[in-house]
Amino acid sequence: MSKYGKIRDKLKGVIPWESWKHLVYLLDCLNRHRFIIILKAKQIGITWSMGGDNLHLATFKEGVNILTLSKGEREAVESLDYSRFVHDNLPDFLRLSYDKNQEGLLTFPAMQSKIRALSSTEDAGVGFGGATRVVMDEFEYHPYDRKNYAEIVPPIMEGGQLVILSTADKWKTGTLFKELYIAAKRGDNMFYPIFFPYDVLPNRTPEWWDALPLPIPDKECRYPRNEDEALESIKSRRFFDNAAIELMYQDIGRPVECLLSQKYPSVRIYKLPVIGKRYCLFTDPSDGKEDPHATIVIDQTGEQVAESHGKVPADMCALIHDELVRFYNVFNAYDLVGGAGMVMRDKLRDLGTPNQCPTLKMDLTLDATGKTGWWGGGKIWNAAIWGLEEAIRLRQIIPRSKECLDEFKTFVVEEGKDPAKLKGTHDDYIDAWSRVLLLRKYLPFRLSPIKSYPYKQV
Repeated sequence: MSKYGKIRDKLKGVIPWESWKHLVYLLDCLNRHRFIIILKAKQIGITWSMGGDNLHLATFKEGVNILTLSKGEREAVESLDYSRFVHDNLPDFLRLSYDKNQEGLLTFPAMQSKIRALSSTEDAGVGFGGATRVVMDEFEYHPYDRKNYAEIVPPIMEGGQLVILSTADKWKTGTLFKELYIAAKRGDNMFYPIFFPYDVLPNRTPEWWDALPLPIPDKECRYPRNEDEALESIKSRRFFDNAAIELMYQDIGRPVECLLSQKYPSVRIYKLPVIGKRYCLFTDPSDGKEDPHATIVIDQTGEQVAESHGKVPADMCALIHDELVRFYNVFNAYDLVGGAGMVMRDKLRDLGTPNQCPTLKMDLTLDATGKTGWWGGGKIWNAAIWGLEEAIRLRQIIPRSKECLDEFKTFVVEEGKDPAKLKGTHDDYIDAWSRVLLLRKYLPFRLSPIKSYPYKQV
């Protein structure tokens, strides 16, 4: 049994389990994960728990070097006071002698360990060296968050632990804390994400929340009921209609078994081809490194029948694109921007991919010279993104994947700016969906038939 299991068993019947089970969960996560990011409500005991566990490390493990980084000097001193208070109230046989007991430093010479607290200055973390653990407390509010993070991460990568925790600030957009947390939820970084809502304490009922004498935005960021509420910024709004997106979650589909999806794991087939139906396909390719690709296939009604999504190189995107085109006998186009687009163009030419839409010119007419591939920006981007906005708001499309709907919710518009993805998120689904809808406007009545194709047999 772990030490946290022992704590739990000893305290059962003394303190109501519902009042502190989230803290035991936190301690267990600290024992299991090197990189942790915590989005939390206020005043639920997280900082106290971190102070206690920091002390436990420093007094039971030799050579421990712990740094707590807070937004200001007062907060830094207070964070260390939690560890100091716990230590001073331990039984005599558990207390160790201090070597240094300063406002920002505790050292225990018997264990050659120390706990240091610093404020988030421009040079905080510079030259800190190897660390057993670094805690970045209320990271959303650090004035030098990006610079401090850049200094802290390299030495931690050698074997220490990094814990980032904070409430979210609804009046800030594009913060590093939000970027890291959103990316962690998507599995795009090394952090293990934890969310503690307002009601982890049993006395915090919906009635308690409603009775808080605070404006709604303040309640939502200090005592969030869910992650969306915590992360949404007051200075921006979701570009796509959130109520419509929530209803679309009811249409999430389970992929069907298909030889094509067995060959390409990134492919999901939601509905098999139907004779007489017309289909459109658009691919936003990737280089297989930073961003994923997205391929969306819809029928003429706007219902999604297939997709491919994931980090695969451009030549593989082209193969998947070609296979789906032949599977559905579909009118198709792809994003030509960047190196991935050029690779895809050449590969599709080699494959002889049929039924390609001509290049869309900036005046929204089709090129008559035989060129293929679509450019972005300007009128094309405006027509595509606003067309998707209308289609979502009026529920004129039926997306089938949860990942797609989650991405729709991270596309925002700030005051005086164009709609854009939140930092730390992707917009590949959005790009593919917006342009497959635009492509549908150019869908011809008849397409060149494909006489035979091996994956028609399912």
